Amino acid sequence: MGDNSGNSIDLDENSFLSEKCDTNDHSDDHLSSLLLLNALPQQVWTADETGAITYVNKMICHDFGFNQETIIAHGWQSFVHPEDLPESISRWQEALHSGKDYTTEFRLRFADGHYYWHLARAVGIKRDGKPNIWVGTNTNIHDQKNNEQRKDEFISIASHELKTPLTTIKGYNQLMLRQVSEGKIKALLERSAGQVDRLEKLIKDLLDVSKINAGKLLFNYESFDFSEMLHQTIAGMQAIFPSHLIKLETDIQLAYNGDRYRLEQVLQNFLSNAIKYSPGADTVNVTASLADGNIIVSVKDDGIGIAAENLGKLFERYYRADNSSSRFDGLGLGLFISAEIIKRHSGSFWIDSEPGKGSTFSFKLPVDPQLQIEAEIRTESYYKDRYIRIYCPKESEIMHVEWTGYQDMRSVKHGGSLMIDYLRKNSRSKVFNDNRLVPGTWSEASDWAAEVWLPLMELAGLRFFAWILSPSAFSQLSARKSVDNKNKSAEISFFNSAEEGMDWLEKQAL
Repeated sequence: MGDNSGNSIDLDENSFLSEKCDTNDHSDDHLSSLLLLNALPQQVWTADETGAITYVNKMICHDFGFNQETIIAHGWQSFVHPEDLPESISRWQEALHSGKDYTTEFRLRFADGHYYWHLARAVGIKRDGKPNIWVGTNTNIHDQKNNEQRKDEFISIASHELKTPLTTIKGYNQLMLRQVSEGKIKALLERSAGQVDRLEKLIKDLLDVSKINAGKLLFNYESFDFSEMLHQTIAGMQAIFPSHLIKLETDIQLAYNGDRYRLEQVLQNFLSNAIKYSPGADTVNVTASLADGNIIVSVKDDGIGIAAENLGKLFERYYRADNSSSRFDGLGLGLFISAEIIKRHSGSFWIDSEPGKGSTFSFKLPVDPQLQIEAEIRTESYYKDRYIRIYCPKESEIMHVEWTGYQDMRSVKHGGSLMIDYLRKNSRSKVFNDNRLVPGTWSEASDWAAEVWLPLMELAGLRFFAWILSPSAFSQLSARKSVDNKNKSAEISFFNSAEEGMDWLEKQAL
C-alpha cells in the first residue's frame, strides 16, 4: 500500500508514541468525524487517489507505537511483514487502477515487536467537487489464523496417526477373507473391507487438504502414457463399484507430462461422484479427446443432476485461489482437492448438469501451456486466430467479436487486449461479444476481466456491450463474474439469442 517516503523506519527511534495521535491539524468540520474514528476499537485509515495514506486513527497509533505524522510519512511498508508486502502492494495497485474494493490479509508489526494477522479492506469514495478518497479498515484476525493453523496441524497429525492402525486392520481383514469360504461371514467381512477403504480415502483426503492449506501438497511431474492411466484407473474403479458399468467411449494416445498419481486421484473422484449420485442408473460414460491443444476428459452419469443455483455455489467455491477447508459441503472434500490438482497442471474443471437428467464432470489440461498464440489474419479492421475473431465493418458503430474453443487466463488476456486495441483504433462504442462457441470455463480470468479489462474497454470508448452467452453453465458464470464491477459505466446486457443481442445493440442511441 501507499508509502509516502519509500524509506524504512527504525522502531526504536524517538518518534515512539507517548500520548495520542495528533488531530489538531484538521479543520473543525472534520473534527467530529475524526473523533468518531478515533473512538472505534479498530484500525481505520484513509488514502488519496494515488494511494498515499492521509490519515490513521488513534488505534493504529496505539498498536504501532508511533504518532500519526510518522506513520503517514513512512506508509505501510515499515509495518507489513516482508513476506506479505508484495501481494498487498499488488492488490492495492489493482484496486487503485480498477476502482474496485481492496481486500487482502497481512501481518502488521506492533509496538511490542511482534507481527499480528489483519484483514485489510478499503472502498473508494467519490466526492462531488472534492478529490476522491479511499477509506479502509484493518481487522485483527490473528486468533482466527492461529486456530486455523492449529486445526490443520491437528488434521495432519491425526491423519498420520490413524494410518498405521488402519493399515493393520485392513491387513487382518484381508487375511480373514482368505480363510473363509462363501457365506454370511465372508459377506460381512467384504462389507467391513469396503468401510475400511472409505475410511482410508477420507484420511487421505483430510491429509491432502491440510497440505493444500499449508501450501505443501507435493507433485511429481513426469511423462506418462495418458491412455494407459485412463484404462488402469477405470479398471480399478470398476472392481470397487460393480453396480455400474464404466465405459471408456473415446480415448487418446498421448504422452503427457504431469503427476500421474494426482490425476488418477481426480479421475477416481469424478467417477465415484458419478456413481454416488446416480443410484437409479447403471452406466457411467468416460470420454477423452484433444481440442485446441488441450486434453479434455469428461465423466457423464444419468443420475439426479445438480440444480442451477447449486452449480453457482460450486463455481464460487472452486474457481477462487483462496479456498479453505471450512467451505466443504455438498460434494465434499474430493472436488476441492481435484480443483487444486487440476489448477497446478494449468488446467480447469467444470460441470454441466440438469436436475433429473444427470451430470457431466469435465477437466481440461493444456498439452503445452507455453504454446504461442499466432494470428492467422491481421489487418486494421480484422483479426483472427484459433481463439478469437474481431471484425470492425466500415460505416458501423459495432465491433463484432467471436470467441472460439476452450479459454483460459492466457487466451482471455490475449483476446481482451486485442479487443481494447481494435475498439480504440476503429473508434467503436458498441460491441457484439459472441461466446456461443466457448465450452467449459475460464473462471481463472474472471477477476482480471472485471478489474482490468472492462475499465480499459470503457477508456477505449465502450458504451454498449451485448454479451451472447455460451451454452455452458460454468462459462456463463465466468462471464457474469467478469462484469462484477460496481464502478462500470458501460451498459452491458447478457443474451442467449444472438438475434436478440444484435437487435438490442442496434437500438442503443449514442
